[in-house]
Amino acid sequence: AKKRRFLIKHSEVVLEQKSDISDGIGSIVVRLAICLFISWLCIYVSIIKGIKTSGKLSYVFAITPYIILIAILCFACTLDGAWEGIKYFIWPGVTFSRLFHPEVWYAACTQCFYSLTIGMGCIIMFASYNRFDHNIYRDAAIVSVMDTFTSVLGGFAIFAVLGNYAHNIGEQDI
Repeated sequence: AKKRRFLIKHSEVVLEQKSDISDGIGSIVVRLAICLFISWLCIYVSIIKGIKTSGKLSYVFAITPYIILIAILCFACTLDGAWEGIKYFIWPGVTFSRLFHPEVWYAACTQCFYSLTIGMGCIIMFASYNRFDHNIYRDAAIVSVMDTFTSVLGGFAIFAVLGNYAHNIGEQDI
């Protein structure tokens, strides 16, 4: 229970979230704004010269995040407390009766819509370059499966790091 409270408390600190809207929406986090600018700059550079350039760059932009994510996961699994975080990711210790609460399903649907919208936008945009008889249902299924795989892989990496973070803070009795 102590580690669960720790993870919830410190995720708000790391993300710089406000507890509610009465405090205002907060200020711009500069490091996140710079990362967002760089990502949009990469997108702009990749599509400025047309479909041939974006097709070649899409291999790099599609594979590189998986390489980085797997490297982070491999490194994080060697840290102290990482397995505790991964166990918490797989089995969070809440009762299954929470599945009957609508806010749980609302959060799950929100996650799906946010993550799948990015992938489906590419399918719609590049659909005009496909043959007329191209199987777009297969593309949509691939995007959905890869989105789920990426979310689970990212969850393992994040919770391994959070487990180490909780282990380090727990040793200091904060």
